[in-house]
Amino acid sequence: MSTGRRTKEPPRAHREEARSDDARGEQEPARRGGEDPAAGGLERAYPRVLYLYEISKQLTRFEGAERTVPSILATLARALPLRTALVLLEVPGRPGVKTIVWSAEGVGADRLQATRSHAATSYAYLTGSEAARPADLDGEPTATNAPSGQPARASRAEAEERGCFLVLPLVIDRGPIFGVLQIEGAARLEEPDLVFMNAAVNQLAIALDRQAIIDAKQAAAEAARAAAQRRQAEADEQRALAEALRQRYEALVDNLARAFVWEADARTRQVLYVSARAEELLGYPRERWLAEPDFWSRCAEPDDRGELEQALRRTLAAERDQRCDHRCRTADGRVLWLHTGMHLVKDSAGAPRLQGVSMDVTPAKEVEARVREQLEFTRAVTGSIGEGVIAMDREGRITFFNPAAERLLGWTTEEVVGRRVQEVVQIRRADGTSVPDEDHPALRAIHTGEPVRSDEDVVSRRDRAPLHVSCTFAPLQRAGQISGAVLVFRDIMEVKRGEQVQRLFAEVSAVLASSLDYAETVSSVARLSVHALADLYFVDLVDEKGCVERLAPMSADPVRQRLAEQMGDFAQRPGWETPQARVLRTGEPLLIPGITESAGGAADDPGHRGSLRAGGAGAVMVVPLVARGRTIGTLTFVTTEPSRRYSAADLVVAEEVARRAATAVENARLYQHAQRAIRTRDDFLAIVSHDLKNPLSAILTAAALLMRTLPADEQGAPDRRKAEVILLAAQRMLRIIGDLLDVAAIESGRLSMEKRRHAAGALVHDAIEMERALATQKHLVLEGEIHGGGGFEVLCDRERVLQVFANLIGNAIKFTAEGGAITVRAEPRGDEALFAVADTGAGIRADELPHIFDRFWQVAETARLGTGLGLTIAKGFVEALGGRIWAESQLGAGATLFFTLPLARPEGAAAGGSR
Repeated sequence: MSTGRRTKEPPRAHREEARSDDARGEQEPARRGGEDPAAGGLERAYPRVLYLYEISKQLTRFEGAERTVPSILATLARALPLRTALVLLEVPGRPGVKTIVWSAEGVGADRLQATRSHAATSYAYLTGSEAARPADLDGEPTATNAPSGQPARASRAEAEERGCFLVLPLVIDRGPIFGVLQIEGAARLEEPDLVFMNAAVNQLAIALDRQAIIDAKQAAAEAARAAAQRRQAEADEQRALAEALRQRYEALVDNLARAFVWEADARTRQVLYVSARAEELLGYPRERWLAEPDFWSRCAEPDDRGELEQALRRTLAAERDQRCDHRCRTADGRVLWLHTGMHLVKDSAGAPRLQGVSMDVTPAKEVEARVREQLEFTRAVTGSIGEGVIAMDREGRITFFNPAAERLLGWTTEEVVGRRVQEVVQIRRADGTSVPDEDHPALRAIHTGEPVRSDEDVVSRRDRAPLHVSCTFAPLQRAGQISGAVLVFRDIMEVKRGEQVQRLFAEVSAVLASSLDYAETVSSVARLSVHALADLYFVDLVDEKGCVERLAPMSADPVRQRLAEQMGDFAQRPGWETPQARVLRTGEPLLIPGITESAGGAADDPGHRGSLRAGGAGAVMVVPLVARGRTIGTLTFVTTEPSRRYSAADLVVAEEVARRAATAVENARLYQHAQRAIRTRDDFLAIVSHDLKNPLSAILTAAALLMRTLPADEQGAPDRRKAEVILLAAQRMLRIIGDLLDVAAIESGRLSMEKRRHAAGALVHDAIEMERALATQKHLVLEGEIHGGGGFEVLCDRERVLQVFANLIGNAIKFTAEGGAITVRAEPRGDEALFAVADTGAGIRADELPHIFDRFWQVAETARLGTGLGLTIAKGFVEALGGRIWAESQLGAGATLFFTLPLARPEGAAAGGSR
């Protein structure tokens, strides 16, 4: 009942004013012509009993709060002289309250708004919360001068103007208040009026509570019925789907051509299922397969039973698919070759079962026997020749492999017969690209009926070594039809040249990766190239200003070093159309096969031409250095042997060397730019940290001093808030500077660590205490869990680890809603300690998890709440301490951030190990 709940006592001034009003009210009846107060009360009581009866009838046929409560308010207005009547009701599962208002004629909007505000303030006071602030009432904000949770104070004149309010809570027994009824009388209410109102409120509270229980039960019953219907529908759908799949499966396996599917108990070999095609192939009824134990052994040929049994056992022991070829005798006495594949599964009870497919391969076995006889003869004929000979059928499967092919390719006949020719003879073009399987020359010869010849292809041996061959793929014809193809190939001397080029590339790659000084790198490439590609070698580089600089030329022969030095004097000049200038302009390589008779194609200056003639230059290659689509220089290769001429293959090698050298030069330049940028950044951060920390320290000190000196009363509150804003802003700026310096130290590798032994439990305790105030401010539960006894120690820098905890816990606080929980755990795991910070927040999306440790990366919803460096710094600190850090999360189920630190070895362990 509403009278059964104790509410907060009104302030003292209000209680005194109420007692004064009650005293005056007791004297009023005596001043009305000597009337007896008791007699008047009885005369007024009977109509109110009738009104209560009417209210009871209305509540008995309760039709919802929106329809029934207004009629109750109207009945109260007939029983009492009221200006306004108002009910505030909590709505289960929704914020705020529902407002139902009645007003007499002539009551204006301002009066109604004041009535709403008074009701909201009284409700907040009764419930001890701000659950019904004026802004929550139908979206109509009102202003009130009273503090939240207390009725507004007013003078007696103002009270008379505002009328007499009576606020009664809606409550059952000692349960929570779920609403209030407020009436505003046109005159002062007497004690019978209060008794009448109390009775009416009790009936209304009971009816609303009863209706809420009925609504909840109906909703639960409806939800249960809907869930049961969904489960039944899903079960029916699953059964129908399973039946459809079974029918489709049987239809599929029963129509396999010359193959059947079976299933058997893995231990007893009892056949549990066999498709209809088995009866057609072997002649045994399906009932016999299912009835006789171990039927496989009965129908298999005695000589093949052992191999079949071993395959079945291997499948069960290794739990991997097995295959074997074996013979079976049919019901009419014929012998069939079957290729059987077996797979191990487990039924719903966990019992192992064998599932298999057996295919009739008798025709293939017969053909194989005939081919084997022919191969014996062919092998005898081709065994004495030096060229490799490979024959294949129309599908490209190898049928013959002579001894020379075995020697050249590294395969044996037994390994390759039956395999596709593309798997054994893998061909690469002269440019190094692999020939696709569908474009293999053997298949082209079979499909077109024309032979395919090549002297440029490279075949990969079994050991992946390249083999330069001259080969011919010719189609084989029988009775006018193409039945396959034959490959005849031989080794050629260019294999040595290919090996030399491969070594050059490997050495060039190693040299280019050994240094980030591009001048040193290019010089190292020059030393390698003058032995493999040229007698003279020089480099022209375009600097950032567009000027061409020729590095010191190099010669393989010390006698010709003078010629190399003269070449250095003829660098690119304005107006010269040298080969280097042409290559720089076009970006295309240039090959000059011979310049002994006329050097005009290679030099513009007479002295330059004279130097070339004096050196006996035979050929020149100029290739561009191209990086990121931009020509940054040229490489020039010169041979001084008149008999040597560069070929297209030499140009390909030179281009590859230039490509790798250009990449190295560009990387070196980019590295230098990056180093300059890092130095600039570090200098800037040093200036920022030095020039801003001192002013910030002064601001922090001044703000803190101002906070202590300002009055603590309400008069000084605005200034204190301003000082607090200054203090917080300065602290945040100081943290940002610290974060930037930490990130810079992490990236540059200059992060200092003072590693000592620290108890893991103490670290967790200190971290929690540091962040507890912030968690409490947000109404979060912050607790720690130490597993493994709590006595283990880690080797770490305490301040850095506490900063890691601060960043992780602060991140969890930021993403956890009020009322949530954050748990900090620690436990030993092997030779390291595992720490975790888990929250009950919204979690992290799967596409965001890989980025949470990236610099300046933040979730869009909270981008304004930080710099995006906290987790980056935590990752840098943990990895610098020899640990790992990662995150796990499911959207809607919170997130957990883990990191590890090395465990400190027990005291004396190091010394004991040294002995």
